[in-house]
Amino acid sequence: MRLQPSRVVEVLEKIVRTPIYSLVGIVGGGKLLVYSNEEGFASLILVDPGSGDKMRLTREPILWVAEPPVGASRVVYTRDVSGGRELQKLLYYDLSRMTEEPLIAMEPMRVFGVADDGVNVAFTGATMEDLAVYVAKGGSVEKVYRLPGLAIVSDVMGDLIVGSGVLSGNPLSMEIFLLDIGRGEFRVYTPRSGSVNKNPVIVGNAVVFESNALNPKRNELLRLDLSTWEVGSVRFAFKDYEEYAPVEHPLYKFQDNSWVVVGKREGRTRLFLDGRLVYRAEGVINGAVYNEGRVYLSYTSIRMPSRLVELNLDQGVENIILESRLPGDVEESFTNLGFTYVSSFDGVQIPVFYVESRLAGRPGPTVIYVHGGPWDEVDSSWDALIASLVATGFNVVAPNFRGSTGYGEDFRQLDIGDPGGGDLEDVASVSRWAWESGLADRLFIMGYSYGGYMTLWAMASKPDLYECGVAGASVADWEEMYELGDAIFRFFIETLFAGSRELLRERSPISRVDGVKKPICIIHPQNDTRTPLKPVIRFMSLMLEKGKTFEAHIIPDMGHVVNTVDDAMKILLPAILFLNRCLRKPYELTPP
Repeated sequence: MRLQPSRVVEVLEKIVRTPIYSLVGIVGGGKLLVYSNEEGFASLILVDPGSGDKMRLTREPILWVAEPPVGASRVVYTRDVSGGRELQKLLYYDLSRMTEEPLIAMEPMRVFGVADDGVNVAFTGATMEDLAVYVAKGGSVEKVYRLPGLAIVSDVMGDLIVGSGVLSGNPLSMEIFLLDIGRGEFRVYTPRSGSVNKNPVIVGNAVVFESNALNPKRNELLRLDLSTWEVGSVRFAFKDYEEYAPVEHPLYKFQDNSWVVVGKREGRTRLFLDGRLVYRAEGVINGAVYNEGRVYLSYTSIRMPSRLVELNLDQGVENIILESRLPGDVEESFTNLGFTYVSSFDGVQIPVFYVESRLAGRPGPTVIYVHGGPWDEVDSSWDALIASLVATGFNVVAPNFRGSTGYGEDFRQLDIGDPGGGDLEDVASVSRWAWESGLADRLFIMGYSYGGYMTLWAMASKPDLYECGVAGASVADWEEMYELGDAIFRFFIETLFAGSRELLRERSPISRVDGVKKPICIIHPQNDTRTPLKPVIRFMSLMLEKGKTFEAHIIPDMGHVVNTVDDAMKILLPAILFLNRCLRKPYELTPP
């Protein structure tokens, strides 16, 4: 069923304007600090857990926010000051004076991994020259250590800064680092050479981190004693956590003398307190804090944008503080939600989420949605792109191809040194499954960032599988992207391709334009510095020279990150209208 353009606009507006709430922490006065898009852009709000009353703090879009210490009177965050190029400055909101202030005077730079202990703010900063750890304190900032590889700060406590990354020169391993700024000492640690260790947090005189050093099939929580340098598994008072045996941990922290841990398996999460199961969300928990006997958490699901909940553990009472749901007509378009495994060309089992649309039917037009990253995943959480496709008449199949997170480090590492190889075959295998299972009668492919790359690559390499493709913020030429990138993205490409410059050329869509047979819609932010526009322009020029069918939408005043409602509409609207035109045979360039 094809929707008229006016109806498409109406449906998309409903979806992107449905508010989301993600819990960041708890600040002074017991108020909840929540990330939200309620005012049409990424902002911070305070929520009273008793009444649900909200107060917006930030008046302009933000990028990253540091979780504040419990009861803090300030909140530290970054803001892009470069029209989407991700050159950021650090600011803070003073909750005692209710004012926003610059944290420090600094030259804008790309920032990742902001951590705040209430006094020191540590972060990873990238320039064209290098990637380094910076510390902001007392109104000034200092570059304290130049990192030797792709690594990100995750926590700070006094003079100790910790983080993790690819620091041994082996792209298949990750190590944690410990930087003592008082002594000027930088130390790289791994419990086992070649293992993956990440996201360390400081707990007293120890560091706790995720690691596959003891169990290659899943990440466990390990504790490194900084006095003895002995390492062992974190043990909890209750056994629910061990019985669940999560593969990954989106969140873990020690609060109010208790361990708060979110464990994840097959795209869904559970919340544990000292190892006791206290919440089984229908989707994915994306924030949790524990304070004075109460747990506060936020979670989402594929068909529910967000819910903010208070758990009174003593009384066994759950109170919904805030909730956002889809409008009824949009929610009704979701029918069957499923999860399965599909065998790829070499027998590797590929986890797949799929959503059936009432408007599409079975079999019906189906979009293969390829996630970004590639070290990311499609899980059972809210995704405006998936919702937009379902609500406008498309079934959606989302493969977690090799290289995806959420299924163990062995699975994630299968993509390193082979992007555009086995992962493309995984996507193709899942696409064929969509036909064979009776879900699809026509196939399209769509993705953003690495998903945009995979769309271009599939349209050129598997041209008979798909009728059309939508490539958002894509990579057309890995070599040129490397030359245009700053230090963190050069490190990223070196790690992903395991240092092979020859593979950069071989796996670039610009080298395979001749293979394109079907129409492609290219949507690209003009100010994107992660996947720059310049190589995509060259790709389109070659498409034009060779008589290939495509349409292009260059989005001005926008970068790679979608952090406003308007940004989302600029990406989704041309994509959905293009796919609607693709439902007609042959494809029509002009709207009906």
